[in-house]
Amino acid sequence: MKIAIVRSRFAAATFLAFLFAGTGFATSPPSSPTPAAADDKLQSEFLFDLVLEAQMPTNLATANGGRLIVPISGGTFAGPRLKGTIIPPSGDWVMQRPDGSRVLDVRLLLQTDDGQKIYMSWRGIAYTPPGGTLWARIVPMFETSSEKNAWLNNVIAVGVYRPDLGKIAYRVYRIL
Repeated sequence: MKIAIVRSRFAAATFLAFLFAGTGFATSPPSSPTPAAADDKLQSEFLFDLVLEAQMPTNLATANGGRLIVPISGGTFAGPRLKGTIIPPSGDWVMQRPDGSRVLDVRLLLQTDDGQKIYMSWRGIAYTPPGGTLWARIVPMFETSSEKNAWLNNVIAVGVYRPDLGKIAYRVYRIL
């Protein structure tokens, strides 16, 4: 029985090696840089500014430091290709870590000025260094069935927290 298992694993490994060699997956990297590899600097373009209107959080004590559930009651977003409002249901499920930092887990429903709906979610990190101001970065993802905005379904984005007098604000960039 043990010999049969070893033989079947060997046969599967041999088949996969043959398959990858035949398809080019196992080839060595090119000796000269490709145009994309020659310029590997991260580039971005402005996507939109986002301002959230948050309600009072519900505090749940947990073994890992705590969780805040923050309802988002509204807000706005505006950029060169997108503009609209944030509508319910939306919220942030913040995990407070023992070191004082927070893991952000946000889910928003965006509605464009022409009535299209876009689901936006992100994970991020927020913290305030000693004697400093709040620092936060987010990694948003988008989902929509809108044909006009379907390009968002394939966007990789990064957001940077921006202080805005009592509001939660981010500038969101599309990574190119």
